[in-house]
Amino acid sequence: MNPGTSGSSAPTLLSVSTKNHHMIIRLDAVAIGPREATIMATEVTRALEHAVKGKSLVIDLSRTVSLSSMGLGLCVDIRNRAVDSGMRPILTGMNVQLADLFGMMRVDRLFTIASSAAELERYLL
Repeated sequence: MNPGTSGSSAPTLLSVSTKNHHMIIRLDAVAIGPREATIMATEVTRALEHAVKGKSLVIDLSRTVSLSSMGLGLCVDIRNRAVDSGMRPILTGMNVQLADLFGMMRVDRLFTIASSAAELERYLL
């Protein structure tokens, strides 16, 4: 499922998939600033409205190098929507700089962090 392809003229900056009843949102932008965060928020809203709710919602940051404050806010917003839907929020794919940012802002406490692919697989069983 790719919410940006349903007749929308806005660029698609994320992809949504499911695995074992877990929703995975991969943020495809290298840098997430105000423009990207706004577009992504709309895409996430659309994806969550049309998706079958799962056990967890994974935010995959493996393609992202930097986040502005709005990008960080986007991750928190996605997390809040997951919790409201009864899903466990999981972050994965963070580079050292993103991990430091999430830790420094104490946002890491809001998520389950999967530091490796093997750890993520355990969470998605």
